[in-house]
Amino acid sequence: MKISGNFILGAITSCVLLYLIFWMVQIQTKQEREDITDAVISERVLKRSISRGKELFIKEDCYSCHKPDKLQTPSSMKLINISYIRDKKWLFRFIRDEKSLLEVKDSEVLELKKIYKWANGKHDKKHLTDDQLHDILNYLDSFKVN
Repeated sequence: MKISGNFILGAITSCVLLYLIFWMVQIQTKQEREDITDAVISERVLKRSISRGKELFIKEDCYSCHKPDKLQTPSSMKLINISYIRDKKWLFRFIRDEKSLLEVKDSEVLELKKIYKWANGKHDKKHLTDDQLHDILNYLDSFKVN
């Protein structure tokens, strides 16, 4: 069997056209979306946590005394990055049952009470779960001091 020049040219042209067709189909079906990495997932989870924390912060009436979005107030400044300043275990206990810390004369609570001159704290949120408290702390930590 003798192979002619036309046969070779036709075979090459067919391969090139086939490649172009597959390439065009790939371009048409390619979806433009960001790569899903652990960092992207973590960022999305954190954003949802912050959003839930904000809702809880307002719903639980924390905003009546603490206004983290108004950084000029002294009590709001103290909340910025609070979970890095104070132990989370202590914060959970303080938010849930401030009175128990006063009863055992916790030095940090007594100092805060003296500085901010509050008579009857509203930190009695025993119904909040650990996840909800984490959401609130993530919300507070989302504020940046310039």
